[in-house]
Amino acid sequence: MAEERRLPDEVARFIADHITSVEQLEILLLLRGAPDDEWTARAICEALRTSEQSVIRRLADLEAGGLVASRKASEHVVHRYAPASPSLDEDVARLSSAYTELRYKVLESIFSNPISNLHVYAEGFRFRKERDG
Repeated sequence: MAEERRLPDEVARFIADHITSVEQLEILLLLRGAPDDEWTARAICEALRTSEQSVIRRLADLEAGGLVASRKASEHVVHRYAPASPSLDEDVARLSSAYTELRYKVLESIFSNPISNLHVYAEGFRFRKERDG
């Protein structure tokens, strides 16, 4: 019987420290895949088929975590992959590789992250408040 592969500890730690949702992971990997490109929140929204307000919140989290840089360009804010250190870039590379090879383990790690669960719970209240007006 084949031994089940584990998610590397450094990837699990990076997820616990920096990734609160699958959407945030997808945004990070999208930007990393085109490191010389600058993206508007609308372009990311269209590429990933998600809500623009949610993308804006995830980008703010990624920027606060030192993974994304943003700047005002004409009438839009643009974002690009810009890890604050070589070690963060290496962590994202390991995460990307793990997501390709052990996608279910990465997803399991995100969903089991207590901070991620707290964000999901809080997002439910935010959505209800926005919807109810």
